[in-house]
Amino acid sequence: MPASASILSVVPAGSAHRVQGHRSVALPGVTVDILTTRKIELQQWELRRLNDPYWRLYWPMQDGGVVEIDGEATELKPGMVYLIPPRTTFSTSTRRPFSKWYCHFNLGPLADRAAPGIHAFAAAAPHKAMLRELIRLGASPGSVRFPWVSIQLVAEFVKKLPAKVWEQQRLDARLLKAMEFMNQHLGLKLTAEQIARHAGLSVRNLNHLFKQEVRQSPMRILLDYRLDEACRLLRHTHDSIEAVAEACGLVNRHYFSRMMRQYRNTSPAAYRSEIGG
Repeated sequence: MPASASILSVVPAGSAHRVQGHRSVALPGVTVDILTTRKIELQQWELRRLNDPYWRLYWPMQDGGVVEIDGEATELKPGMVYLIPPRTTFSTSTRRPFSKWYCHFNLGPLADRAAPGIHAFAAAAPHKAMLRELIRLGASPGSVRFPWVSIQLVAEFVKKLPAKVWEQQRLDARLLKAMEFMNQHLGLKLTAEQIARHAGLSVRNLNHLFKQEVRQSPMRILLDYRLDEACRLLRHTHDSIEAVAEACGLVNRHYFSRMMRQYRNTSPAAYRSEIGG
């Protein structure tokens, strides 16, 4: 059979392995990173203009909680599940004490730039079975090795999101390549030249592409990624503020604190102390 330009190798050149074939289907990679899954009993739930870099899933057990976004209040109802994408600025209040299951999670740098808002879905019988399994696992935490049901529950509701949530994700492939490169190298001192080279662009074209498609410069997006990861580490690890700053390429604690105040309207210590359930 004559060689065809469509033949591709899926192993590096020079490798001892030999795997060749035709690519028939290719889909982008997906990450589901569950940061925490908990049930919480709330006497008071007063968050003021909270803005976090990860997704939230809320499943209320009783009436009582209210989420407000852009002046519009949503009362959390039992039997409903609510998704709030990253970077959604919202406030909360309580009409009465209530309890809820919640999950914080990430879906990777592309999906985590979904349009902000709140989305409500009715919980069907299979979802309730998943919740019962979570309750069972929570009752015997020592036996839990891999709480896969958390991923299953998140996936069930994420796939119900309307297309408009993802419309802003239709970005130029070179821009996506640059964004992925930045997100994977947060601890390094990256330059615009390095990012442009990885994306196959000049610095001028890189800047133009970012301004055109996401209305921000690449270095501003890089800072967002660094602050997002820093917020995740502050909320979900016990790493020191200095260690968080170093891991995220934020130079030192002083610079980290200045950037948090300027772009997140809080300090690292204050952010860590907030209850952001």
